[in-house]
Amino acid sequence: MLRFVVAASTIGTLIEWYDFFAYASLSPFISAMFFPKGNPAAAIIGTWLIFATGFAVRPIGAFLFGHLGDRIGRKSTFLTTLLMMGLSTTAIGLIPTYSQIGITATALLALFRILQGISLGGEYGGAITYVTEYAPPGRRAFYAGFVSATPPLGLGLSSLTVVASSAFLSQQAFNAWGWRVPFLLALILTILGAYLRLKLAETPLFNNLKERGAVAKIPIAEVFAKHWKWVAVGTIVAAGHAVLAYTSTAYIFTFLTTVPKWSPVEANAIVGAAGLAQLPLYIFAAWLGDKIGRRLIYIIGLAIGILTYYPIYLALASLKNAVLVALGVFVMIGATAFTFSILGTALAELFPTRVRYSGMSIAFNLGIGFFGGFTPSIVQAIGTALKNPLAGVALYTYVIAAIALATALLALPETKNVELTPS
Repeated sequence: MLRFVVAASTIGTLIEWYDFFAYASLSPFISAMFFPKGNPAAAIIGTWLIFATGFAVRPIGAFLFGHLGDRIGRKSTFLTTLLMMGLSTTAIGLIPTYSQIGITATALLALFRILQGISLGGEYGGAITYVTEYAPPGRRAFYAGFVSATPPLGLGLSSLTVVASSAFLSQQAFNAWGWRVPFLLALILTILGAYLRLKLAETPLFNNLKERGAVAKIPIAEVFAKHWKWVAVGTIVAAGHAVLAYTSTAYIFTFLTTVPKWSPVEANAIVGAAGLAQLPLYIFAAWLGDKIGRRLIYIIGLAIGILTYYPIYLALASLKNAVLVALGVFVMIGATAFTFSILGTALAELFPTRVRYSGMSIAFNLGIGFFGGFTPSIVQAIGTALKNPLAGVALYTYVIAAIALATALLALPETKNVELTPS
């Protein structure tokens, strides 16, 4: 049963991340299709600002679906998030372009991106909560690590779908309509994910709460009244991961296509290969989190990011060898394998069962939404203003990562030996 729980949760979350990252993978095409011609820099910043809206609204999803997950159950709630994400992504693939309907196209893109963000705000917290409550003591980080490995895999899958689609189409056809294919594939993937999740049962810990009539009446109020400290710590810790993640998996597309001038398809091949290659590292880091603790693994990831991001970006500016570029991107995403592989488990273990879905989702999505989501646009804007594409990496990514590192060292407790009880 545990293996099926992990598989169904992981596949569903992978599909959600694929849907979400399809936007980043296709950002060069989106900036051309949904914004007016004549100012490429403004179009790129606009593209990333709409990307950011999907993050800014994620706390709304965390509040909404966290409440439902702690009130009515984990299973039905994160089945709803999957369906909402899949239909929103499919809809993006059907929107007419700016040249066809003007600013309405941009508005519709933003609307569906917002719906994506709300759904993802409830998805990851639900999946991690579900697996964590099923997993045996001493193995929680390892099993949850499969769910945590889905962001780079979703990025890799979306990027390589772009590459595969372009391989079967002429450049003219891909630019005209082929870029829609990765979005439209979301419908098939969503049906698969929904089928698997319908077969899941509710977690034993939540069922115990229901049988005893101990389900929280207003989970969000309880989270902020009794556990506000962990919300604050969790938000900062999530922000530290977020700025590393979206500097290495989102801004990287703009950088590769505008500085060393790789084509969008080449950039997708490079980032997609680097993302897919992360799976063993994510699972290893999660396994290690059960052995030596979540806190230390997270700190190692932040340290790797701070030590490597700027030098690697500096090297990528002039590298023309695709293998070496992919290796550099692999190292950058690899830093997030340490931060993210145990982040969800560490946050979930900070909260009791009756408010775990809400507490974990709120802390996670406040950090990811308000810091990670705006990373590409902030880094791009700083770079444009200072005429240095790496200025934002130093002045934004590094500053937030350093604050998160200090917070982890001073305030994040080690939770690997915490017992999860139906309370």
